[in-house]
Amino acid sequence: MANRVFILPLRSDLAGVGLNLTDLSPNAGQKNGVYDGTPQNNYIAEMHDAEGVTVVNGIAYVSGSLNTTLLAAHNDIADDTTGGGNDVVATQQTCFGLAAYLFDRVQTGGGVGNAPITIAQANTCAGLIEAAALAGNALTEAAINVILAANIAGATTLLAAGGASLSFGTVEDIMRILAGEIYRLPLLTILGTQADVFLTLANRQVLVTAQTPTFITAQGQFYVSGGFLAAGDSGYRARPTLVRTGAFNISNAEGVIDGYKLATIEVLNTVNFAYTAATVTAIKPRARLLGGGNVAATGIGAAIGVYDDAGNPL
Repeated sequence: MANRVFILPLRSDLAGVGLNLTDLSPNAGQKNGVYDGTPQNNYIAEMHDAEGVTVVNGIAYVSGSLNTTLLAAHNDIADDTTGGGNDVVATQQTCFGLAAYLFDRVQTGGGVGNAPITIAQANTCAGLIEAAALAGNALTEAAINVILAANIAGATTLLAAGGASLSFGTVEDIMRILAGEIYRLPLLTILGTQADVFLTLANRQVLVTAQTPTFITAQGQFYVSGGFLAAGDSGYRARPTLVRTGAFNISNAEGVIDGYKLATIEVLNTVNFAYTAATVTAIKPRARLLGGGNVAATGIGAAIGVYDDAGNPL
């Protein structure tokens, strides 16, 4: 969506503390019927989950992190879509989050015949993208490409198609994930040929379309790619669609949003989070920062980062 902006929660202790974008409009409390659009004055919600273990049932989320640390169980291995012998490499366990997104959509090196990236590369690059967001650095396509190329061996690796690259990631998707939307990569998602050659969406679709009900029953339902959870899906988290209006620009420059970005803001959600190791309990985890690290014991530190849909910090 053109002109979209993203509020990225930078710490895990924000949900429920009442950080509201009160100076954005339309305002839900002042909405004028059909004449105003979707309200923009939303509360800051929970942060994109810290990396961790996810418990699943098939393709459904059960518990744990919605930002899965990819393990050997999530790897793509040789598999058979029709019963005629191995013809693809496909994922073997459902996973969620940023590393899952990169694993699904990024091709190593960006050349025809090259493989999907590895789970280790996906984990590493996801962590570095999160660290860049915490630091307020650019997350443009060019900036993300630098991260990918520096941490994936071989020729330059790209987020999206370009030159010989078959990757099909987008900056806007990454912004959605960092803002808290949930991306799911189902088990039996086709990533490449049986020789581990990365496949485009169109080529994956050919293989999925070729499955008959008999083969689906015998082999399982294969998928073309992952996607964002929708309302009704287990693990779904609603996020508002914010646009860059005049009210947003004022708030971001000198209003409520600007205040929430300041490194001097203090949040102490001591009912739900601990701010020292000594106060951690079974039901009160340590308040964490995006991408790792602890919120200061004082609770002082920026609450949010703000980006446009091209990955530029605002």
